[in-house]
Amino acid sequence: MKLHHTKYKENYKQYILSTIETDTNDQPITTEREKINYIFNRFHSEYGFMVSRVGKRKALAEWLSGIALDLPYYYQDIIELAVNMGSIDPKPSDKVIQQVQQSYWDFMANIILGFNPDPKSN
Repeated sequence: MKLHHTKYKENYKQYILSTIETDTNDQPITTEREKINYIFNRFHSEYGFMVSRVGKRKALAEWLSGIALDLPYYYQDIIELAVNMGSIDPKPSDKVIQQVQQSYWDFMANIILGFNPDPKSN
């Protein structure tokens, strides 16, 4: 069943953060704040130069599409994730499937930008 956007956005947040277990030095990352800071610090370190060229959301979407984080990237896996998170109905139309697949990286970038990073770390 499709959920209200405030609920499924929280589901995506928890899912994304659950994929982060260690930092680049293989040290455990356990708190939500540490995981959020890790994402933003790594993004700025690896791809921050693109922000002034294409904007933060587009740069983040491009960075994510390069499999920067352990997120689904096959079309069927993307649709399964959307169903599991509650952002689409369990039996989506072909039109919905196409929309989800085409907007996936931008959508995930928007979810991450909503994490409210610690301004001291960016």
